[in-house]
Amino acid sequence: MKKLFILQLVLVLTLQALADAAVTFETRQVPVSRGGEADGTVSLRFYSDLPSVPYISVADFQQLMLPGTTIAVSKTAEGTYLLQGPYAKATVNIATEQFSSDDYMAFTNLMGQVQEGMDNVGYGGSPFLRYNHQELTPATATVTFDFKKYGIDLRGDDTAVYFPFTTIADIFSDQDFHLAGYNGEKVIVLTGDENNDVAMLEPERAKELLEAKSRNADMAAYCYAELCFVVDHFYGMPGRSKLEGGIQKDGLDKTLDGIKNGPLIKQLLKSTSMDDYFTGMKSLQVLLQDGGHTDLMLDWNLFKVTGEGDDISENFETWKEGNKVIEDTYPQLYQPLMDYCETYTNPKGQFIDMARPSPSDETYYKEGDTAYLMYNLFGPVNKEAWNAYYEGGCKGETPAVDEEFLCDLSVVLDALKRANDDPEVKNLVVDLSCNTGGDFDLLMAMSVLMGGPNYYYAENLVTGQRQKFYFDVDCNFDGVFDEKDKEVKYDLNIAVMVSDLSFSCGNFLPSLLKDAGFPIIGERSGGGACSVQPFITPEGMQFQLSSARARLTNDKWVNIDSGIEPNYAIDISSGDYDPLYDVAAISKFIHNYYSPAGIYYVINRNANHEYYDLFGRKLAGPPAKGIYIVNGKKVFK
Repeated sequence: MKKLFILQLVLVLTLQALADAAVTFETRQVPVSRGGEADGTVSLRFYSDLPSVPYISVADFQQLMLPGTTIAVSKTAEGTYLLQGPYAKATVNIATEQFSSDDYMAFTNLMGQVQEGMDNVGYGGSPFLRYNHQELTPATATVTFDFKKYGIDLRGDDTAVYFPFTTIADIFSDQDFHLAGYNGEKVIVLTGDENNDVAMLEPERAKELLEAKSRNADMAAYCYAELCFVVDHFYGMPGRSKLEGGIQKDGLDKTLDGIKNGPLIKQLLKSTSMDDYFTGMKSLQVLLQDGGHTDLMLDWNLFKVTGEGDDISENFETWKEGNKVIEDTYPQLYQPLMDYCETYTNPKGQFIDMARPSPSDETYYKEGDTAYLMYNLFGPVNKEAWNAYYEGGCKGETPAVDEEFLCDLSVVLDALKRANDDPEVKNLVVDLSCNTGGDFDLLMAMSVLMGGPNYYYAENLVTGQRQKFYFDVDCNFDGVFDEKDKEVKYDLNIAVMVSDLSFSCGNFLPSLLKDAGFPIIGERSGGGACSVQPFITPEGMQFQLSSARARLTNDKWVNIDSGIEPNYAIDISSGDYDPLYDVAAISKFIHNYYSPAGIYYVINRNANHEYYDLFGRKLAGPPAKGIYIVNGKKVFK
């Protein structure tokens, strides 16, 4: 029996070798656009059995994404390779089609171009923020990707390993828009937030893709396989989409087989018709809808670039009108898509804005002893102004409020200063009731400036690790991260206002501050626990997923996608939003919350492990029984 098995194995390997020998390839030097600027060429392989699918060597890809670095490849056995990157190792077996690394996040780390020596963590590079370190539990974890499951072939020779371009781009993609794609004409490298949309960089090619009627069969098959791989491994399972349980158990492909309209959606995703493919992606978007982080609307994203006019709402209505053809062709998919589209036109934010006591373009409002900072979005950061300030030696005033950047850090600093310098103001309400998210750098800077934590918690579902990330904030804006930054304090009772529109960073900041003992007012926030991870399809169209690489939690390691429960609930379900701006009632609550006699008395938010009773009196240590305050939190014993 043993001899028979060996003979069978030799036969299989021989047949495989013959099949591999029959496959030829051609090498093309393809132009590279880096952030919209021409940057030489890169070598791609096109194999005879997959003529539409480009391959790239792992060494060339590393040099493409992080110039000046490479991956050394050693063939350790027939079909097996050791890959030594600048920060970690990995192995590839082209017979079993497996990639494995004991430190996958380090192996794929591209964040050195943002901050030298930085780990593979989200951070946009704002000069007033600096990454410090991370804590991982467990400290190490092995990640293995089995590409045979998806029919994705890895290839190699005596000196190099070759991945399909999109496959290796996807496993290197990070949260800060460091990724690359091939659009059939050139390789596009995105280098960060300043150029985070491949269609914006190549609008003419985007129009061609939008208007294309067909694609090659090998491309259609590979595109579906790659989509299944990406969703199975990188979709963050935030907690609300319809397919999460099935994907976790069986993967996307089998899950579609078992749900209503799933086989039809699968057929459309694999179609050589581009219109059908777009319909399949939009239908999958409905099933993976998670509040706003996942976006598979490929034709809408292209239409935003190629559509007529500047008004996005007008473009959106035109796009919806064009989708009515689906009603005749696939009526069972049409109404769910239109219902999803209605989420783009939720008028609640307009009504809240109308209830505000200040004009809609004002960011600061004061009434009595309470001020409001109306903050509808985290960013964009006015990087030009901030970089100029830091590059100029941090002399003079920090960047002033700019009408084009009414959600920049300058707006936050302006509100903090005005409230702190006004002897009448005791309370500052950070109004995030219409805040749908935005820039992490701003969020972390705001947290620390207001006396909150300089760290946050997350789960990495790809590696199975718990993560705690620490950052430094230049609170005095002198260009130096040091102990003097801790001396910057604002003598204000700070509260955060939220509604169910408060999503992503609008949900993240309330979570951080509530854990630190700050009061939250309003209605339960809208969730959004995952960071965003961008990808580019094999054809060159961009999409994004809620990322499995960073699913946010509170300090008890509980996923925060269900939103943050307020300490002071305000019922606005009837459509009456005036109570959000009942300044007298909110001021009374905040004073009681911070009062030494109040049950919620918060003291010593900077966490030096001293103990206080509920009247604010310092204790020698924790009492044997009772309720006391330590590090700004109530402790029951």
